Amino acid sequence: MQTKKFNPVFNSYLIYVGVAIASGGVALYTPIIVSETGKAFSGFWAGSILFGLNLGRVLGSYMGTRFSRMANHPLAISGNILLEGVALYFMAYLSQAWALALFALLAGLGSGLSFPGLKNYLLKLKGLDQTSIFSKLAFAIRMGLVGGYLTASFVPHDQLKLVFLIVLITFIVYGLFMLIAMRAISEHEQESLALEQKAKALADEASSTTLMEATSSGKPVELPLMFYLSNSVFWCFAVQPMIGFSLHIPKFTPEIPVSTPFWLAALVIIFFQIPISRHAVRTLDHFRFLKIGYACLFVSFAIMVVFTHSAAAVIISAILLSFGQVFYGPSLDVLVARFANKSAADTGRLMSQQMFYQSIGTMVGSVAGGALFDFAQFMKMPGINWFMLAVASLVMMTFSQKKIPALYYDAGQRIPNAS
Repeated sequence: MQTKKFNPVFNSYLIYVGVAIASGGVALYTPIIVSETGKAFSGFWAGSILFGLNLGRVLGSYMGTRFSRMANHPLAISGNILLEGVALYFMAYLSQAWALALFALLAGLGSGLSFPGLKNYLLKLKGLDQTSIFSKLAFAIRMGLVGGYLTASFVPHDQLKLVFLIVLITFIVYGLFMLIAMRAISEHEQESLALEQKAKALADEASSTTLMEATSSGKPVELPLMFYLSNSVFWCFAVQPMIGFSLHIPKFTPEIPVSTPFWLAALVIIFFQIPISRHAVRTLDHFRFLKIGYACLFVSFAIMVVFTHSAAAVIISAILLSFGQVFYGPSLDVLVARFANKSAADTGRLMSQQMFYQSIGTMVGSVAGGALFDFAQFMKMPGINWFMLAVASLVMMTFSQKKIPALYYDAGQRIPNAS
């Protein structure tokens, strides 16, 4: 009787709302702390905060793959969320740039440990479609970002204690919502375990040979490294609005506000994420979306090469970059989740691996964006940085069309019905 009372939709939306609230906190503090650090110290130290944040996510994701309980247990996930919030809150009381970068790293560590576990618990809601789960998660994140950016425009930038107090509150609420949802999901999972084991026993008997082949080596089934590297490269390019446009707009298109790409990115994903994701049903559809995601990046960068000094080109380019994320992000999540289901792999561990490489891409992209811009100015060729990104995106688009699907299916060739 208790199992029937479990509502997967309610618990999924509890997680979505918590994520949206925390995303609002992230959007509130990020532009403020980067701006204030740049004024007080330098652009290098301002960038070091984002670098430290993403480095922490990389380390947290790696730890999640090595010690899955740290990224999968409800109390651990909530504790990691609280770690992120507390680390951010202390940044309001720090006066040294290196200390800000250090606490950003601690915040990133909490994020890297908690977010894969969040995805894992969403996937435990068996009654929900995986594509819908990840598209709604992306939607919730972007809704929170819009709210955070709006709030940042009203909060005085010199009152960092107030800013980070709000941020701490958002993460406390997020952690509580997650804990409530995860406990409900875990209780439901335990209650239905006996029934599932009976059904699974029959299925395991029929497919025991296949499963023995997949696990006889004693090693977990893994996605190919190049699959994850594709994800890393994509987010390395997709982070360019944060860095590339922030440097490009003041110098070449000062007639538009520097915040324009951020608003556009969030709004495009809010309006188009769920409708577009609904069109991906088969596994092959999601591979097609990966290719389209890279194609959007290629066209976006190509426009910047041709129309470097055009404000309209910046806007169009930002929109295309956003569409790239709409197509690529949720589809990659779905492919990882489906592979885990087919191979009986640890979904939480695979999600931690995915975030590990995604965070590496974001971290490298943050540094590369500034370095490529400086290189373009040094060469006195303002479009060369965008040209290099366009060429690389074209290569990855071709790679995603031919190589990535082959690698994916080859890794799951011993798994029945992998397509």
